[in-house]
Amino acid sequence: CPATVNSSPGGRLHETVTMWDVGSHFNGLIAATQIGLLDRKAFETHIRKILPNIAGRVSQGRRLPQGWIRTDRHRWGNKNFDGSDGGRLLASLDNLRRFGGFEDRLDELVGSWNLQEIVVDGRIHSVINEKLVSSYVSHSAHYSAIAFRRWGIAAKSPYEVFQGNSRTDGQMALLEATSDIGPIGAEPLLLEAMELGISPESAYLADVLYSAQLEEYRETGQLICVSEGPIDRSPWFTYQGLQLDAATRTWATDTVGKEPEYRTPEFRDSHLVVSSKSAFLWAAHQPHDYSDILLRHVREKSKTENGFSSSIFVKTGRATEAYTDLNTNGVILQAIAHRLGAAG
Repeated sequence: CPATVNSSPGGRLHETVTMWDVGSHFNGLIAATQIGLLDRKAFETHIRKILPNIAGRVSQGRRLPQGWIRTDRHRWGNKNFDGSDGGRLLASLDNLRRFGGFEDRLDELVGSWNLQEIVVDGRIHSVINEKLVSSYVSHSAHYSAIAFRRWGIAAKSPYEVFQGNSRTDGQMALLEATSDIGPIGAEPLLLEAMELGISPESAYLADVLYSAQLEEYRETGQLICVSEGPIDRSPWFTYQGLQLDAATRTWATDTVGKEPEYRTPEFRDSHLVVSSKSAFLWAAHQPHDYSDILLRHVREKSKTENGFSSSIFVKTGRATEAYTDLNTNGVILQAIAHRLGAAG
């Protein structure tokens, strides 16, 4: 499955996918089978086509999942490794293992990767241009650590500060640790809830985020549903979330390259979006009138002939109607399966 699809005239497919995308692909296929959109035979056919392409690549004596692969070529990609995306992949493979039918093959596949070698002093690292680079200062680090542990690999999380503190002190320590990393969005907090069972740390942060979104709506009437995802104009992908250390309630934006021009209040106001997939995640995780409002908004604005578009701009109400992505639709399927009680 391509990472993104632009179905407008002259649009194109983005044929490169990360291991995060592949994880969403696996989880989407599992969910589609759980809710009856795919039969078991079709599901297994899809899985058998994907697995050989994530065998990984040997570089510097380590076999690891690749940073990205091509969907229009067989077993073709780069030789980097992304620690956050690797965690997403491991979480989805654990989901697939629990769903059944591929247990031996998955144990062999994950066992072939030298994952222990990129965990240094308990911290997960990426491999970029043959150098180890820590992925610890990231909102994905907690989610990744839990996923690594599912496969027997001990990993630390920057969120785990509750031990030895009172409840209130632990929560304050977590807010401080989180604000040092950057704005928080729905993912991967709610992905953890769908796939791994939500931890106390992520449950508290999800409650803080949801409460802030609800307060914003009650005070201003503005729908807020922040997360990470693609948009149909430059810079094409943004991270959006609640900035916990701001003096007033602030919905911040960031990009992969952290370019300053995409971090201004003017950019934020014109590019803040309702995340389609996160509306479904909140509806599955947090039953509430506000969750229902978000879900109706996305169903009315974002539905296309090929699933759901990625985002709806808050300022204009315009959906990225010709621009959709694998992660959005895979996660939406997960959320639906979870809400229907079909997910294991």
